[in-house]
This record gives sequence, C-alpha cells and structure tokens, in this order.
Amino acid sequence: MKNASQVTENILISGQPKDSELQQLHEKGYKTVINLRSLEECGVVDSEERIVEDSGLNYASIPVSPQTINETKVGRFLQALATKDALPAVVHCGGGGRAGIMVLLHLAITQKWSVQQALAQGEEMGIAPAPGSPYRKYFEEYVKQHSAGERR
Repeated sequence: MKNASQVTENILISGQPKDSELQQLHEKGYKTVINLRSLEECGVVDSEERIVEDSGLNYASIPVSPQTINETKVGRFLQALATKDALPAVVHCGGGGRAGIMVLLHLAITQKWSVQQALAQGEEMGIAPAPGSPYRKYFEEYVKQHSAGERR
C-alpha cells in the first residue's frame, strides 16, 4: 500500500489502498478499515465499502479535511478504534498524512499525552502535523481540551 506505516502494533496507516490490497487485509489479520477520504477526492475507490465488508472487515467512512475536521468527526474516529473487535485496523487517506494525524490524536488521548508529548512522539513516528499545516492548530487545541495529560 502507498506510504504504509505500522504506527502501533495494531494500527497501520496508508494512502489509498488498491482494490486488491483491500481484499487481502482480512487475510493479513486486520479487522477494520477507516477511510478518511471524501467521495469528491480524485482516486477514491467507489466500491471500497462493499469490497471491505465483503472481505469480512468492519468499515468506517469519516471524511476529514482541514475545512471539515471537528469534534464530531474526531469522536467518531476515536469510537471506531475503541469498538470491540476493531483492532488491528488500517486507517487511510489519499497519501497517509491525515491518517497519521488522526491516529496521533487517538494516541494522545488514549495515552494521556500533553500537546508537547504528542508532538514529540508524532515527530519520532513521522506523523506529527507540520508547523503551519492546516491541521496543526486544531490538533493542539483538541489535545489541550481532551487529553488527561494536559490536566496533570
């Protein structure tokens, strides 16, 4: 898969998987696919949900962009990863960047990291939102509001 990276033992991030790669995920032990792309994006696999579900996997579509990221979408994402039998999971977008940022939000909340810890860990993993990126401000504000690591 394009730009695939095993971020944790149970979470792989990537760019858009091909049909054949989606069909093989169940055989590789994955249980869930979370798609962060909107249907309007170039290169979207129209039949992705059907392919994933026909392969015996859970599927969640949570389109995220700098203009549409919000509490509801992040909450749905966190819930999708927390659902019983969700892991191991593949989280993808077009190139892997959004997937990394959303997984880093998940890790910041579940690991109770402060913003500084989350950004440092994200830098180490290669998934932190870059300074000045449209996701950076939202990321920092979300972690400040929701991570127990900010209330220590």
